[in-house]
Formats: sequence, structure tokens, C-alpha cells
Amino acid sequence: MDTLQLILLSVVQGLTEFLPVSSSAHLVLLSEFLGEEDQGIIFDVGVHFGTLMAALVYFRSDLKKMIINLGSHKFLSKENNLTTNLIIAVIPILLSGFLLRDFVNLNLRNSEVIAYATIIFGILLYTAQLRKGKEDLDSVNLKQALIIGLFQCLALIPGTSRSGITITAGLFLGLSATAASRFSFLLAIPTIGAIALAELIRVSFIDITDNGTELSIALIISFLVAYISIDMFLKLIDRIGFTPFVIYRLLLGGWLLMYWT
Repeated sequence: MDTLQLILLSVVQGLTEFLPVSSSAHLVLLSEFLGEEDQGIIFDVGVHFGTLMAALVYFRSDLKKMIINLGSHKFLSKENNLTTNLIIAVIPILLSGFLLRDFVNLNLRNSEVIAYATIIFGILLYTAQLRKGKEDLDSVNLKQALIIGLFQCLALIPGTSRSGITITAGLFLGLSATAASRFSFLLAIPTIGAIALAELIRVSFIDITDNGTELSIALIISFLVAYISIDMFLKLIDRIGFTPFVIYRLLLGGWLLMYWT
């Protein structure tokens, strides 16, 4: 992979990982456009650790509070509500991802699937925002967390968007736009962490040392872009809503159906 392609893909990954527009779809499409179908495991490791670090740094205060509460209160106490909810919510994607990853890679990573998923789940997001929920993170219970986690399994379909589908679930459950987004982004930490760890296990130490420059570029760029993306999104979402992202998804899906399928 040449340097320009590496930079472009890293920027796209960092920008779209936390926006409700599907990072996997954009990577597949950009790779096809550039004539490179597989970015390689080193790239995947780099961008996933980069976006993971961005979420860890951005939500460091929330994470510190969660760790302190775990040490000072009973596990199922009210103080640990967010922690237990995130644990419950991440379980479905860990199981379904392990069982269905090969099927998805072989059968669903194509422009037609991405096009329909982009449109369908964009419309679903628009429908969900009409609910105008007002609940905050403290109101989420274990049942709701499980529902959000089950919705996240749909993100295995390229074009769905992990953040988009979990935000959609949160909105349907009555969460405010900001609360649904924060829960989605916090849920990304164990989800992306599991993905990054699974990829790292597949990489030898020699691969890392031989491709250290590529790994570093992917990690640094995706980290910076993802951090800015999270910050801007959470600051603006209450004002702009999700409609601009829905419109973008409909235009992208329509373009794909006309020219790429």
C-alpha cells in the first residue's frame, strides 16, 4: 500500500468509525476505487488501535469514574449501572462476530449489499430520531442495554454502521440524541478493543517490525481524526440532528445502486 492510499484510508476510518455512516462501507468502496481490495492486517490493526485510543482518551473521565465505582461499590449497584450495561451490550456482537465473520466477509462485502444497507438503515435512523427522547444514560437498564447490543449485531452487514445502528436503538428506547451517541461511543471501546485484539493475535512480531512505519501512520492519523470526529459530533448533534447523515446515506446508497451495482 502506497503512502497516499494509506493516509486516505486512515482518514476515512478515523472519520467514519464514530459517525453514523459506516466505516466498513467507505473502506470497501475507497479500496475498490483505488484498485486495492484488501488493506492488509497491519492497516486493520493500526486503525483499530488508533480509533480505540481516541475513544479511551476522549472518555477518560467516564472510564476513570467507572473504574473507581467498581472498586468501591457492589458490582450490581446503581453506581455501576453504566459498566454493567456496557458489558451486557457487548456480549451479542462478540458471539455473533465470532460465528458469522467468515460468512460476512465471503458473502456480504459488496457494493449492492452496502447500497441497500446504507439506505435502509439510514431511513431507520431518521425514523428513530422522530421519537425525540429525553432520557439520559442513568436511565438505561439491563434490558435496554441488551436490546442495543442485539441491534449492534446488525453492524456486521457492511453499510449498516456500528455507531448508526446503536444510536438508532438508543433513540427508539427513548434516549436523547446525546445520550444515545455517548452510549454508542462508550460501547465502541470494548467492541473495537475485541476486534483489535483478535487482529493483533494474527500478526507476528516480525510483521509489526517490518511494517512499523505503515502501522504508525495508520494509528496516528486514525487516532487524531477519530478524536476530532467524536468531539465535534457530540458538540453539534443536539443542534443539527441526524438528518444530514440520513441525507448523505440516501445519496450514497442511490449513487451506488445507479453506478456500482
